[in-house]
Amino acid sequence: MSGPGQPRVFHLDAVAVGANNPTSRSARIVTPESTGSDRLYAGMFWSEPGSRGGWSFQGDDPDEGRTVDEIPHLGSHDEVYLCLRGRVRVTWEDGGFEFGANDVVYFPAGHTYLTEVVGDEPVQVFYVMGPAPRWMAPLT
Repeated sequence: MSGPGQPRVFHLDAVAVGANNPTSRSARIVTPESTGSDRLYAGMFWSEPGSRGGWSFQGDDPDEGRTVDEIPHLGSHDEVYLCLRGRVRVTWEDGGFEFGANDVVYFPAGHTYLTEVVGDEPVQVFYVMGPAPRWMAPLT
């Protein structure tokens, strides 16, 4: 039995996966609802070649739950990615970089990030965000 404050195992083949858009889907795994903790949020996403996305960690709680130019503003959070396969180009107001399989990427709060899957291989990424946002764009 597991509940708030208890360890828990999540099997990827048993988690709910929903579409972010026509070329990307996500599984929201470690959430306040699934664990009772608001300290972090973790999940997986899969995106097809050419898929584009973005999010903003600018601002404080009043910004949570809104979008600007179709980019979700999640509030002030840090995030870490572990890329399992594929390659992604990231741009933000101060520059850009690419990452791929076996790279760990740190995204600090205070920026808006835009992403594009580059190359011919789909992307699979595990992510962890802290603290857990109180709002996430709905999956379809």
